This record gives sequence, C-alpha cells and structure tokens, in this order.
Amino acid sequence: MRPLVLLRCVATLLVLGVAGPAWANPPAPVLPEPSGPPPAPPPWMPRNEAQRTAEVPVGRALWRPGRGIELATPNRRFTLNINMWAQLLYTARREAIPAAGMEPWSNSLEFRRARLILSGNIFTPHVGYYVHLMFAPKDLGFKDGTPRRAPIFQWYTTWTRYRHVNLQAGFFFVPYARQRMQPLAKLQMVDNSSASYEFTLDQDIGVQVSSPDVAGLGKLRYFAGVFMGEGYEFYKARDFGLTYMARVDYLPLGMFDDYSEADHERSARPRLSIGAAYAFSDRDHRTRAIGGTAFADGGTMRSNNVTVDLMFKIAGMSLLLDFYWRQGWRLPGGLLDMSGMPAPVETARNGVGWTAQMGLFIPRTRVELTARSSGVRPSRRVDTSLARLDEYGAGVNYYFYRHSLKLQLDYFRQWGPGLPAGVADQLRLQLQAGF
Repeated sequence: MRPLVLLRCVATLLVLGVAGPAWANPPAPVLPEPSGPPPAPPPWMPRNEAQRTAEVPVGRALWRPGRGIELATPNRRFTLNINMWAQLLYTARREAIPAAGMEPWSNSLEFRRARLILSGNIFTPHVGYYVHLMFAPKDLGFKDGTPRRAPIFQWYTTWTRYRHVNLQAGFFFVPYARQRMQPLAKLQMVDNSSASYEFTLDQDIGVQVSSPDVAGLGKLRYFAGVFMGEGYEFYKARDFGLTYMARVDYLPLGMFDDYSEADHERSARPRLSIGAAYAFSDRDHRTRAIGGTAFADGGTMRSNNVTVDLMFKIAGMSLLLDFYWRQGWRLPGGLLDMSGMPAPVETARNGVGWTAQMGLFIPRTRVELTARSSGVRPSRRVDTSLARLDEYGAGVNYYFYRHSLKLQLDYFRQWGPGLPAGVADQLRLQLQAGF
C-alpha cells in the first residue's frame, strides 16, 4: 500500500472512530459467493421465497431486503446503505407482588425500538463506517419528558485491508456473548434471555481486531479488544480501569449465518458454530461488567467473565445454548450514607447463568415455533449479591418477509428471589417492520 493511501486510511479511522452504533455486531460473516446455478430450494421451503427476498434495482440504487437502499459511486469507492426499522410492542404483565399502589395486572403499547442505520465505505472498500441511531423514548431514557441518553446506539469504523487483522474502533457491542452480538432485528423472540442481560457485556467505546475467516479455512474466526469499561458514560473522564476480552468461534461444518437465530435457509446440511470468550473487567464502576447500576459505596469491581455457546441449524430447526460465569471482587469506595456513616459495601454479583432456546419452522410455511428456558444462580463458593432467577416461555412467529416484516408472540413466566415481584407472567405481541 502506498504511504499516501495508508495515511488516508489511518486518518479516516481516527476521525470516524471516536463514537459508535450498529444493525449487527460483529458484522455478519463473509460468506463465499456461490458459483454456478443456484441450488434448488429445499422441499419444505415456502413457495416463491427467493423472489420475495431478492434484491431489486431502484434507478441507480439497489434495494436489499433487510438492509435497505444502497447508493454507490461507479467505482464503489463510496457507498451508503440507508436502513430503518421499528418495533411496535404490546405487553400484558401480571406480578404476584406488585409495587405499592399498583395493580397486579398492567399493559402497555409502545414503540419498543425505532432505529436508523447508515453504513457503507469511504475512499476504498476496505474502510467502512457504521452508524446506528435510536429514537424510541425507552431507548433514550426519557424521564419527566426529558431524554437522559444520547441517540447513539453504535457508531464505529472498520479497516478490512487484511483478512486476518480487521480493525474496528468506536462505540459498539463488546464481542463477548453470542446472544448480545446478534442483530436486535434478527432475534427469534421479542427479547434476549434474563441470563444474557445479567452476564453479557454491553456497548462500550474501544478498539478490536478480528478475522472473519482465519487462514481462509472457512471454519474459524476470532475477536480481541480493549475497551474503556464505561459503557454509555464514555463521555466521562475516569481511571485506567479498562476491559480486555477475546473470543473464538469454531465452525467445524463450514461458514453460515450463525449470528441470526432463525434458520430461514432451511438447508438439509447441518451447520454448527461453537464459541467461547473471556473478559477481564478492571475497576468497573457498576454492579455488572459494563452494565448495571453504580455501587452505593462509590467503589469499583474487578471481575473475570467467561462464556461458552453453541448454535446449531438444520432443515428449519435452530438450537441456541449458552453458559455464563462471573467471579469478581470489590474495591470499596468509602462513600458516606445520609447519616454520615460509611455506606455498606455491596458484594460482587458472582454466579452462573444459562440459556437453552429452540426454533422450528413448520414445513412450507413462514410460521416458526419457539421455546426458551433460562436461569441465573448465585455462587456457592464466594460471597455474592446475585439472586436466583428462572424463566421459561414459548412463542410463535410469522415472517411475512423474513425480518423485514414479521409478527412475534411469546409468553414467559419468571420467578425467584432475583425478581422483586417474586413471580411474574408476561405476554408480548410485537410487530417489526423495516426497509
């Protein structure tokens, strides 16, 4: 690469990589282009599925279902993808022990998510950008009519000149746990599991290196990164407590779209992805690694975080399994309570969690049946403030045009000391539309 070209790439990375959001994180695996005539669709695939999801020219632009409209210069040095999607969510919930003054039953109709995504490349196909903005009131943390959070969901820049060392910088999901790395618009159920929300590492500002296909084998990818550890509080100056992580995915049967839960391809060929990750969080200011609330005593936490997961697909059936482990230790802060006494030191949330989730398409239809069980358990060996929580549920999805237009219905029961209400039943109906 000539020095001037290299300088432009580095300058672009530094300018665009200072903040960050995304539709998918990490970017979807780079699959090889098929050669020869397309294979015949499986006999259990709905009719005209390929035509319904095909790309469509729009003047000089290109319409890509699920990815929006692409604009590009003739030499493709500059491209822009514009994509928008939203989720309208109805929730009916019953709590065994409702909050003071509240009824056991409640219901709501809300814009769960409303997103705008801009992505593409600049100057060269190897320098990319990704901007994911959010506009729903819940996403912006509205309180008393005032937003409390910036509309940035993810925002990052990538440099992909070398297959084995892709560089990504900005604000994005730490590539730690599979469920949180999957695109929000491609979830099999209305939301992630309780275990995922307890143990995952959320968005943070940082830098990572990765490879979508190590050595061109079509079976291995990796991620490694360093993050500030402050999540959405990246605008604050803090100490040098950083988060360090590494993840490896092994696909023994070849590459496939393992960061989308449903098996829309319905291939009779079995597909398997096994992942494992480790993260060390140094002097984190919140109760969960890059998540949770601030410690009442004003201190921090160091923690070791481990997860392993599995994604398996065949003929319209998908199976997701994951396991989490966290062990941390506190560094008290010494703040005083209202009476002038030292605030109690809250122990770290040490424990384990797991998810088992399955989906099955009814042959020759766009109907998918789903089920999930998830649990959180406090550690038995070290002190912990984590409480037990269990959930199980089932659902049904109808994909009018895959994830571009779908209707999801699920029911869940949660129970355990980790739930203030003791026991809660929840029914959710969600419509998602995007282009």
